[in-house]
Amino acid sequence: MRELVETARTSGFSRKGAGLDLEAGESFVVVPYLRESSPVRSWMCLIAAFPHTFELPYGERPRCEFARLDIAEADFASLPDVKAKVRDQLVHWMAWEAYRARQKD
Repeated sequence: MRELVETARTSGFSRKGAGLDLEAGESFVVVPYLRESSPVRSWMCLIAAFPHTFELPYGERPRCEFARLDIAEADFASLPDVKAKVRDQLVHWMAWEAYRARQKD
């Protein structure tokens, strides 16, 4: 992740991972949401940074911070695919967070 942020900063991208804590991040999930062609072909991405692994002790709530980052297509293509277990856990956590947020309204 550190290399992707550094590339964004030195390549003239507008989304540079502002607010992303690279020291505390244990796990990162990259979610592309829009292609861009300038200054180079890239993906606009949402980064979910977790200060823990995806396996938490019973009863512990996940913590997550978000940032936006532009990632060049070549760099994006070199990223490993998410494992199904991680994807499923992320969807589960996000569904619960959406439910909790709705309950506060």
